[in-house]
Amino acid sequence: MSQKNLPSQRTTAFRISRHPTYDGRPMPTVGGLLQARTELQEREGKPVEKKTSKPPAKDYREIYTLTEQVLMKLTPPPVHSPNVHSWYKRNPMPPKELRTRYQAFANKVLAGFTVQDYTATGNSLPTPEKIATVHKEGRGLDGFFFSSFLQYIGQKDLGKKDIHMINIKKAGDMRFPQEWYPMARQFKRTWHLHVGPTNSGKTYNALKRLEESADGIYAGPLRLLAHEIFERMNAKGIPCNLVTGDDRRVVSATAAIASSTVEMVDLNRQVEVAVLDEIQMIGDEDRGWAWTQALLGVRAKEVHMCGEERTVDLIKSLAASVGDECIVHNYTRLGPLEVMKESLGGDLNKIQNGDCVVTFSRKSIFAMKKDIEKVTGLRCAVIYGSLPPETRSLQAKHFNDPESGYDVLVASDAVGMGLNLSVKRMIFETTIKWNGSEYEAISVPHIKQIAGRAGRYKVAVSKHNIQADETVAPLPAAPSVGLVTTLDEVDYKSLKYAMSVTPKSIPTAGILPTSSQIEEFASLYPPDKELSFILKEMDETMRTAKLFHICRVEEQIKTARLLEGILGLRILEKLQFCMAPIGRDLKVQEAVRRMAECVGSNKDGSLLEIPNVDLEVLDIDNPKTMPVLQRLESLHKTILVWLWLSWRFPATFAPRETAQELKEICEAKIDIALSNVRFERGKKPAYERLSLGASMDVEESAGDTDVEGPPTGHGDEDDFEGTVLPHLNDNLVDSERLNQVSASN
Repeated sequence: MSQKNLPSQRTTAFRISRHPTYDGRPMPTVGGLLQARTELQEREGKPVEKKTSKPPAKDYREIYTLTEQVLMKLTPPPVHSPNVHSWYKRNPMPPKELRTRYQAFANKVLAGFTVQDYTATGNSLPTPEKIATVHKEGRGLDGFFFSSFLQYIGQKDLGKKDIHMINIKKAGDMRFPQEWYPMARQFKRTWHLHVGPTNSGKTYNALKRLEESADGIYAGPLRLLAHEIFERMNAKGIPCNLVTGDDRRVVSATAAIASSTVEMVDLNRQVEVAVLDEIQMIGDEDRGWAWTQALLGVRAKEVHMCGEERTVDLIKSLAASVGDECIVHNYTRLGPLEVMKESLGGDLNKIQNGDCVVTFSRKSIFAMKKDIEKVTGLRCAVIYGSLPPETRSLQAKHFNDPESGYDVLVASDAVGMGLNLSVKRMIFETTIKWNGSEYEAISVPHIKQIAGRAGRYKVAVSKHNIQADETVAPLPAAPSVGLVTTLDEVDYKSLKYAMSVTPKSIPTAGILPTSSQIEEFASLYPPDKELSFILKEMDETMRTAKLFHICRVEEQIKTARLLEGILGLRILEKLQFCMAPIGRDLKVQEAVRRMAECVGSNKDGSLLEIPNVDLEVLDIDNPKTMPVLQRLESLHKTILVWLWLSWRFPATFAPRETAQELKEICEAKIDIALSNVRFERGKKPAYERLSLGASMDVEESAGDTDVEGPPTGHGDEDDFEGTVLPHLNDNLVDSERLNQVSASN
């Protein structure tokens, strides 16, 4: 059969239509196909783009204009701002990314007015019809667009509570404190770590380098040390200014050297040398943040640190984390230190001239003083933490001076740091202390720190009373052997064991949030939330890296509670009060609340006008009893807090000269009381002493071991210098506050 006879070719169903139109459209021509192929080649195979030049529908022109205005108003700024809408301020997305995503969202919403098929703009975008309906119903376009935007960026399922928790977690992120000090990161620094036991000359060498430098900073843990370096430098003809929490002394506006407490280190000043004393304090649970801030933030070409060998690993790691070089200088003790073969067996007749007896409460100090003077006829000087620094220095001078008539020193652990003593033998009356709720063993590092004061270099008694390893004076010849023992046999084994072991390394450096971080955290809560609540919530939220630990803020929270109900105080002003050296003395706390009320209400805050300040105790001519001595100590603390605040609120707390005069009178009265007060010794409590096999953890906080009551963790209560929070401006009194105070006064 031939192909022309095939049925398929004769069937009309397979015939091609010759009608000029094809399915309702013009039949394509050969020319048209060639043109289409040429255009396709020019587009490189891409489909034809739909034209969107169609103007907005007539019915939606008014809605389009309104939509454009609302979307423009809601545009987030590229960076966080105090005036930014709370929706964006609390969003976990970075500001720049949030702004970019929002602009894309707004463009697509507006483009929806120019297309026929609204689904082409995305199901998550509002259509003109929906926008018009929301507007007509009066529901508000702000919330509608915000909800649509959250859906557009994938946050539709995140409720306000979820977003709040995301922001809380973000604000509590403290993992990279190295980044808090960008100025210090801009140039290369060299760290010099001087480590060794007490009386090894480490501080002497660091201070010698400071003396040789063109300009520099000394930072110590105590006001006493800052004063010592201030006086010594100026005595050698090197101009040096003093900066502590409650005192500023400007010898010269162009002085090259500044001596300060570690909390008051100027991070804005660029110098050649900075000396950070007692660097092991970086691991302290309360004040460690101040050493970390100074170490990471000081702008010095050379940073010299003096302290214990157990800091080496941590300091090396910190140096590596910021790219600085760390050089370790090791020192050995210049004179031998030995534990005696036996205790004194409780026999006070064995107390000798030049001994220092250490006990851990004020009552025990005065009881021991009374018994030693009664049994031996030797006269005792006393030192403990609640005494004013000036009084402690004077008592140390009496003890060091062989012509003063003082033979023995009875002291608390306040002798472990900051005082320069010519001690022949250190005798521990006990190796346990009351921590506020129970007795506990003195930590090994703390025992070593105190014991190391024995056998220190003998110096001539002078106005400054400086020791060799804390001055720029030449080192003298080696002294006799320093001896350590206990008064009673029950403590002897604990002491011998503690002196024979090496404490573990300090694992972490302390940090605290900056004032701006606290403000940011507070902004996530309603403005009427109390600062105590904010600090507590932040303390529970904060997290950090393995090199750091968050310092305790319990004392600051207590002070914040003390300020509750005082009107007119701004958050930064409350933070200043929280960092003041208040302590736990109830009389001081009440006076501080009155001072805060003066700031909040812009009233006169002169010391003589503050209610509940016990100035009447100064009228007692010859103080003899313990209650009077305690009143004098409370008054002195109150005056110190007032002076501390006067440097932060000078418009409120003035004149400063009156307070200084009252402070000196109070110190003279305290010195008289120390000679008169007597107290009976009590029985030593039964407690299992530190023994071989006991847990050798890292150094614990010394606690406030020389007054009854809960410990503060600062060692000696008055040793806490009181300071500003990290990066908190030292003077919070702005022009507005000054004007308010002037107007009300």
